Amino acid sequence: MKIAFILPNYCLIDGKAGGVRVQASQWAEYMRSVGYDVVEIGAWGDYDWKSFDIIQYFYFGFSFQSLYESIRNKAPQAKFVCAPILDPHEPIWVYKILSWLKIPKIKLWNEFSLLRSYRDFFDLFFARTFFERKYLIEAFGIDGKKIKVVPLNSRLTPVEVPAVKQNFCLHVSRICDPTKSVKRLVAAALKYDFDLILAGSSTDEFDHSLRRMIGDRKNITLLGRVSDEQLADLYGKARVFALPSTREGVGLVALEAASYGCDIVITNIGGPKEYFLPNAIAVDPYDVDAIGCAVKNFLNGKTFQPALQKNIAEKYSVKVIVEQLNDIYKGVL
Repeated sequence: MKIAFILPNYCLIDGKAGGVRVQASQWAEYMRSVGYDVVEIGAWGDYDWKSFDIIQYFYFGFSFQSLYESIRNKAPQAKFVCAPILDPHEPIWVYKILSWLKIPKIKLWNEFSLLRSYRDFFDLFFARTFFERKYLIEAFGIDGKKIKVVPLNSRLTPVEVPAVKQNFCLHVSRICDPTKSVKRLVAAALKYDFDLILAGSSTDEFDHSLRRMIGDRKNITLLGRVSDEQLADLYGKARVFALPSTREGVGLVALEAASYGCDIVITNIGGPKEYFLPNAIAVDPYDVDAIGCAVKNFLNGKTFQPALQKNIAEKYSVKVIVEQLNDIYKGVL
């Protein structure tokens, strides 16, 4: 079986960054190791499209619009798969209305109406959660029989829970992103007096505003962007990992942290809780007290480990996910 992976940043020459690319590359590497011919499509490649059995898009949007029909015409024999990456965070009716807003004559449409227009173009859709699958069906009118839930896997290899964890809470993200609720997490650390380490890229303006919030308190540390080696070390040391996002598709960093033995405080909005509950605490990401109490519960001794780590190893390893993909691909051909 020959498979093409088309990525959202396919036109970037180096193409090394981005969670979606990392995930696709990890799948491709493992699938090659078990006999698949997987090609990650690049900007300047010359491809024999008629040789592919499966052509999978790891995104949906305007950046791919010119490719859909063009590649379909070049590869009429292939099955087309789309993982649209919705990250839904508004009620279904909002997406449903947006999906109908289009006036083709004046080229007025949005990515949601474009998705509805192409719902019959693809042979199969991948959703990362059942929550996302529900939106694809009810907001975009996609046939549920064409939608398969394919979870994402932890990027880092799970390890044994360290014998001694340190009593701090870790958060990793693009911390200046307002959907990550970093300021509310900081407010919780200040109010409930727990040690918090923040890692990830940011902006000078946002860092300055955080330092104003923190003042002379010593329990909050800003590390900035860290290497994978530093990140693994932090996961191994942290007792708690908190991701109280207002918009999150899966929360891969929380999945990674859990595989290193961290207890998880996760958002109660959207699909991420499907990966962690009942072995985690889901909180309202707008509620500082809910965030603070959940973190303190874990720091004071409550734990779902090693049950959570075991569940992730059994359900969300790259080996398990690729085996699911194998069954799905064979079923659509």
